[in-house]
Amino acid sequence: MIPLNSHYFYFDDSSRNDFPDAPIDFLRSLEGLTVIDINGVDQSRCRVVTTLIHGNEPSGFIAVHLWLTGQQIPAVNLRIIICNPEAAQLKPLFSHRFINNSYDLNRFFSHPRGLPSPVAQRASKIMQLVKEVSPEAIIDIHNTSGASPSFSVSVNDNSQHLELAALFNQKIIITELEVGAIMEQDLGAPIITVECGGANDKTSHTIATNGLQMFFQKTHVFDNDKLNVIIYKNPVRVALTNDASVGFANQPLATTDITLRQDIEDFNHRTLEKGEFIGWCQSKESNLLSAQNHLGKELITHLIQYKQGQLYAASDQQLFMVTNHPEIATKDCLFYSTPVHS
Repeated sequence: MIPLNSHYFYFDDSSRNDFPDAPIDFLRSLEGLTVIDINGVDQSRCRVVTTLIHGNEPSGFIAVHLWLTGQQIPAVNLRIIICNPEAAQLKPLFSHRFINNSYDLNRFFSHPRGLPSPVAQRASKIMQLVKEVSPEAIIDIHNTSGASPSFSVSVNDNSQHLELAALFNQKIIITELEVGAIMEQDLGAPIITVECGGANDKTSHTIATNGLQMFFQKTHVFDNDKLNVIIYKNPVRVALTNDASVGFANQPLATTDITLRQDIEDFNHRTLEKGEFIGWCQSKESNLLSAQNHLGKELITHLIQYKQGQLYAASDQQLFMVTNHPEIATKDCLFYSTPVHS
């Protein structure tokens, strides 16, 4: 296992000409947590970007590399933090969410879990690196767990957060769920997470590239008086419970407690309608799935209905972050759900 150390590697303007031309070569050149500071036209202000918190989410990294090698001068000072290149470097490249036998870095930015760990130390160091430059705005770049349109996520719905989201897309989720993510933290500036879409979709890389170009080059990012942003509030996180297992297929699997339909990711793109078939469940017990809202209230029966070994939507819903990757679905969640009102 590659250790997650709390120290970091530093680059500044003088290093830009030395960065490899290909993003995968740039990735291979990194030795751990990496900070890149670039001087802007206005050096009295700073903006921050974090990327590769998850090693299997490359769009932000690819966009940052493209911008760095383009030799542009940003509107204000920039701090770029490449958070977890060690996970991305595991073979196959960009396929591991976090280091083998480790934990999800984006669950350790709050609520310390037990004794200090390398992952918690890495999260603490990242927050320190953000705060020490007193940024005016922070963007955290991710890819969705499955094939999905782009959207943003924030814990605030004030105009500054909405304006940051509008640089990248027209959909933003406002959530009070606390999972320990960096965007939940008070870092002294507006922060949003941008989910650029699926990791293997070129459109996702384009969304990250175009959005960061505006974030880097606009003199003022909080100057949009005409926002066209669709807001979804307080999604419910649907997850496995009681050590349940999940698989994805066009027929019920004998090897898992729950089988979700093979094309489940399609619901990232369209409404899940009441009564629509979702999958199969071997157990008659209803406690294999949980859907707690931000107040801790259990809502699974409002979302999913069990009928003779099959699972159906109990209401019209818009789903986000639907994945058909068993590891992500097991260790994180199946998807997020918000109600659709007629």
